Amino acid sequence: MINPLRFLLGVGLLGLLATGQSLAQTGPNPAAHTSPVAPAAIKPDSVFINPEVRPQFTGGDKAFMAYLSKNIRYPQQALQRRISGRVFVNFILSAQGRVQDAHVVSGPGNGLNDEALRLVWLMPPWEPARSNGQPVRVACTVPISFNSER
Repeated sequence: MINPLRFLLGVGLLGLLATGQSLAQTGPNPAAHTSPVAPAAIKPDSVFINPEVRPQFTGGDKAFMAYLSKNIRYPQQALQRRISGRVFVNFILSAQGRVQDAHVVSGPGNGLNDEALRLVWLMPPWEPARSNGQPVRVACTVPISFNSER
């Protein structure tokens, strides 16, 4: 029997896909040379996919790995069947850094999808993404890898 505490959990935060909407700005107005162009207003319900400043798990990548290692519960069904794989979880990170609308994009099932989703929903707040200096909502996808062989 495989010890549930011995598994490899790999999360490619470099693979964190946070991409968003870019705001187009027009060039300076030739009729108004004396006033600078104000940045476009950000709508509160906008979801960015490539913000100027990407969101970050509080404490960085090492803290994210530590959070996952501490909180993961490898599903018994997956251990018994020796099922491994990567689960991609997509979510919206609010302007306050909280997870919203999380769902599994793809994964091997057998409890791994549910466990990855549980981990994402329970994450502490992140440092939010920013655009024009303001915190903004951003679409994120994180891959969470499970390996029952270790």
